[in-house]
Amino acid sequence: MNTLNWFKQALPNPTATNFTVQLGCHLEELVETLAALSFDTAEPELRMDSARTLVGLVALAEALKKGRIYVSGVTSNSELIDGLADQHVTLTGLAHIVNLDFDGAKAEVDRSNFSKFVDGKPIFNENGKIAKGPNYVPPNLESFIPAVEAQVKKLFG
Repeated sequence: MNTLNWFKQALPNPTATNFTVQLGCHLEELVETLAALSFDTAEPELRMDSARTLVGLVALAEALKKGRIYVSGVTSNSELIDGLADQHVTLTGLAHIVNLDFDGAKAEVDRSNFSKFVDGKPIFNENGKIAKGPNYVPPNLESFIPAVEAQVKKLFG
């Protein structure tokens, strides 16, 4: 079980709509990550800019996932490849910095994602997003929390 195999099984012939929906899902996860953090600045305008950006990302993610806005093309294949690869690198770095067993956590999320399938096949919501099937079991990430908690305390007090 791994993420790539899950997507190959779920989307054997991806479309532009799949790309749009997946981008919305990606932004939604980014927003969840940002919402889990607290930021400190003495500049009120920077706080407001951050809040507006977060609200804008939430709106964009929802619009992409619900088909109210579509990706209509790619302006630079090389920039797309670089951006996607760099996101993986920086995400791996963040996981390392907070002492997350990234491979272990990802394996647990993969296990959970495969539980969305019904008879080995994905089900989709009305917008083309892979939906949670009746046998869906959320990931159990509790075992990863103590190591991350200890590191976060060490980093941020």
